[in-house]
Amino acid sequence: MAAKRGKNSAHSRNDRSVSSIWNELLYDIRFGRYKDADKLPPETELAAKLGISRTQLRDGLAILEQSGFITRRRRIGTVINRHVTEVSTRIDLEVEFLDMIAQAGYIPGTIHLEVKTITDNEKVASKLQIPLHSPVLSVARVVTADGRPAIYCVDHVPYERIKDYNFTPKDLEPPIFHFIENFCHTSIYMDLTEVSPYTADEHISELLQVPVGAPVLHLDEVAYNINDEIILYSDEYYADGILNHIVLRKKF
Repeated sequence: MAAKRGKNSAHSRNDRSVSSIWNELLYDIRFGRYKDADKLPPETELAAKLGISRTQLRDGLAILEQSGFITRRRRIGTVINRHVTEVSTRIDLEVEFLDMIAQAGYIPGTIHLEVKTITDNEKVASKLQIPLHSPVLSVARVVTADGRPAIYCVDHVPYERIKDYNFTPKDLEPPIFHFIENFCHTSIYMDLTEVSPYTADEHISELLQVPVGAPVLHLDEVAYNINDEIILYSDEYYADGILNHIVLRKKF
């Protein structure tokens, strides 16, 4: 599987984010200079190649280790866990849908984008922990894999979290994380996800192009920022037979 690399190498030492370092390292491990390696080079050498400080490097390595891609072992070095890096999709990692589809080897796309304001949904209000009738921005989309509907997702953002109302439906076409960063002026730090089986009703059947009653994976997700504030509630449905849903579990 091929991947498209971001333009990270031109960044200076001081403007590299941890996520960009993490992404570049993971790319190099999966597809780049370390794709055939068992271990990463020593920190000094690796930091020099990336053009970053050792402190920045350690932050990136810490995320890779937390995600299970590497293991740092005393007197041995930084070991690459190939049995983990070879997994194309994992539901325990917060990955944008389009990236998830691409990582699974498909061409991603988006259809059926619907944007509206809702005020009367008891379940949504309960999940967001806001009073009923409070305005909520609802963004529904179908994500495709090689043109085939793969994921139906409805994102809900409470209006009280939006800081900049100067947005248009065009601003909601990218993954919802971009809207949250640009118009809510915050970012997702973690989420709690309930995973359950679901049988497609007529609405889901039409959107995912599966028979009524077909098995569908349902993810019910509440996302928080670093201040423990609820920022997003997502209702997600995954068509069967397109993505492998794998979870990494580590012993502590």
